[in-house]
Amino acid sequence: MITTFIVEDDPMVAKINAEYLKKMDSYSLIGTAKNGKDALQQIKILKPQLVLLDVYMPEFNGIELLRKIRLENLAIDVILITAADAPNLIEEAVRHGVVDCILKPYGFERFQSAMSYYDKRQSIFHSLKKISQTDLDQMYPSLSIDTIELPKGIDPVTLSIIRTELKKAAKPYTVHELSNKVKISALTVRKYIEYMNQNDEIELDLEYLEKGRPKKLYSIKI
Repeated sequence: MITTFIVEDDPMVAKINAEYLKKMDSYSLIGTAKNGKDALQQIKILKPQLVLLDVYMPEFNGIELLRKIRLENLAIDVILITAADAPNLIEEAVRHGVVDCILKPYGFERFQSAMSYYDKRQSIFHSLKKISQTDLDQMYPSLSIDTIELPKGIDPVTLSIIRTELKKAAKPYTVHELSNKVKISALTVRKYIEYMNQNDEIELDLEYLEKGRPKKLYSIKI
């Protein structure tokens, strides 16, 4: 389980983030804080793997907390979840090594995409003895040289997660099987499968059963 700590001064947003996190099987919430000072004290004790961090809050803000986490040399990853849309703040957060930035307001799909990407990235780090360029392209899809402009509603990270799983699969998946594998909702997976099919990336096979409709099985074209 990926131990996670939420830093958010708005109780409603903190509750939503906690509820979203419960839907992600790989994550465990181990604590919350409403301000930077309290957060730093708890983080030092609890040592979470991941912090979901707001920017605007009492005592000292999220960027200051991020600086202190780095100065303390704590081995913690951070995802920024904030209404702060000033480019200089986001730039500084990126400079201090945040793995993703989610701007408020946001829905579960964007949250799920960030969490699934982080889970996938950690799996690559901890399962391989050596990392190839292909592995890096899976971890940082925006750096891949074949990245193209995607239509609205298609997130490059989510697309990379689904595409990667299909590439390494030993057999075709149904939408629900793929959904369970990548830990992304079946509705979202279906949308991305349809997008990939429009781009001629997908093979569709039908498995006929004794009763009912045939089962649709998806694999990626080689």
